[in-house]
Amino acid sequence: MRHYFLILILSVSFLKSQEIKKEIDIKQATVFLQGAKVFGSTNVTLQKGKNTVKIINLPNDLDENTYKINLEKNTTLLSITPQSNYLKDDELSDGEKKLNDEKKKFLRQVNLLNIQIKNLTGEQNIINDNLKVSTNDKSTPQEQLIKLTEFYRKRMLEIDNQVFLLSEQKTVLDESIAKIDKQFAEEQTHKNQNKKELILEILAENEMNLNLGVSYIVSNAGWIPSYDLRALSTKRPLEIVYKGKIYQKTGQDWNNVKLFVSTYRPSYNQDRPILLPLYVAEYTAHNYDDVKIGYEKKAKADLTNSYQMRAEEVAATSQIPVATVSDNQMNVLYELKFNQTIVSQEKEQYVILDKKEVDATYKYHTVPKLNNQVFLMAFVKNWQNLNLISGEANIYFEDNYIGKTNIKSTYVKDEFPISLGVDERIVVKRIKIEDKTSHKTLNSNKWETESYEITVRNNTKENIELEILDQLPLSENSKITVKSLEIGNGIYDEKTGSILWNRKINSGASDKINFSYEVKYPKEMQIQYYSR
Repeated sequence: MRHYFLILILSVSFLKSQEIKKEIDIKQATVFLQGAKVFGSTNVTLQKGKNTVKIINLPNDLDENTYKINLEKNTTLLSITPQSNYLKDDELSDGEKKLNDEKKKFLRQVNLLNIQIKNLTGEQNIINDNLKVSTNDKSTPQEQLIKLTEFYRKRMLEIDNQVFLLSEQKTVLDESIAKIDKQFAEEQTHKNQNKKELILEILAENEMNLNLGVSYIVSNAGWIPSYDLRALSTKRPLEIVYKGKIYQKTGQDWNNVKLFVSTYRPSYNQDRPILLPLYVAEYTAHNYDDVKIGYEKKAKADLTNSYQMRAEEVAATSQIPVATVSDNQMNVLYELKFNQTIVSQEKEQYVILDKKEVDATYKYHTVPKLNNQVFLMAFVKNWQNLNLISGEANIYFEDNYIGKTNIKSTYVKDEFPISLGVDERIVVKRIKIEDKTSHKTLNSNKWETESYEITVRNNTKENIELEILDQLPLSENSKITVKSLEIGNGIYDEKTGSILWNRKINSGASDKINFSYEVKYPKEMQIQYYSR
């Protein structure tokens, strides 16, 4: 009987679950363009049998469908239960408790000072209310007045001095309390406000120390691509510095973590779009029956489509794929060489991801019809191989900051143009030649002739290649015709009306371009020029 009782106790102790509270230390983070995958671990001492491990202070924006638990041999994960701890706000941290105790001490001293000030002020009121010469005093009225005045002056001065000193002490205490309140607010700002928890039921074959790993995906993190474009001269390659502006507001600081930056953008809707048939019919006025029939057809089509999408949802994976290689078909993954610290805050933090030197063709470009500025442009070939994604870029030329531009990965032309800023040393002027501009009417038609001259001077120490862009008007009315009279060696684009001149201009030299065109239209018609 005694042995049976002992076996029963051992069985109960084996089945009874040990509950352990733990926070994980973040070891690794993979930051996507939107969202991040976080991995952390903690050491847990397990008893033989069933153990309950509660992982606390997990981010509030955590996607509970993305948990992944790493265990060691001789352990079995029995269950995973996510939950939120809504009582956590009532708990004070050690720092908050210390500040709270200090504030209570100062408030007690302030209350004691207020009591003393109140009593002294009350004494002053009593003296003022009873300020009169006693009739029982045998002294002369003058002597009584002198005694009373001396008493009043002496006691009132003592009270005022005491109240002044007590008020000074109270001011110092009030300032200390205000500092504590400010520090308490700072503690609240940096306090881990995360409420998510994860309850794990783990069965251990024997007593052991377990390195428990937990990974999950959070939404309140990500990175924004940006670049530095540096050109030391027009005779050297263009340097592109890839930067990541990383943000994370998960409530957990990532201290000294292994950091990966991925160009992947997770999407929680992995369903392909469904294209329904498109019908065309003669328009007729609707009546009630037509509307009813049309509505029933649409409802049926929507129902069919919803079944089709549901069927595909079952086949789709529920986990968000994460890149594990540096470059593949879906994305590029940057593995930073040194561990990083990314704190949970409102501000972004920059990291350098890559640096490349690319061959570029440098040309100057100007559109004198719009303004007389001349821009230095770098044209990059095969830019699709550079893994560029849309983002803002800082431009530097000859170690001088020029300004900002935007890189758009949706650009489809073979050469990617990058503006390196305005060169004030190249002077461009565009004028209308009045003596070659005319208006005439003949029979039923009018003719308008426009002539322009573009002058360029190169005041740099280098020979330059310059693109000059202008245009002829385009007609969208068959009664209006536009005829080119002179464009020199310019290249005319009939679709856009643009004219492009490529000129080589030596240092200190000048060049001129003349072009003209003619517009013909009926004399009773009025015309206007517009852009869209």
